[in-house]
Amino acid sequence: MIWEQYEVWAVSDDGFEELIESTKSLGEAKKIAKALIEQDYVAADVYREDEEGELELIESFDKD
Repeated sequence: MIWEQYEVWAVSDDGFEELIESTKSLGEAKKIAKALIEQDYVAADVYREDEEGELELIESFDKD
């Protein structure tokens, strides 16, 4: 069984990036990211952690 980890990062209007949530569900990660851009964040990014622990950008959501 392949185990995957997703991280949701939010970007504030001053460019500060903050880890908001880690989850094993891509669908949940995207749902969280979409909700963040409806709040005070200008963008939210969903990353997948690869086998070496490196983050790969899956999708980026912008307020615009």
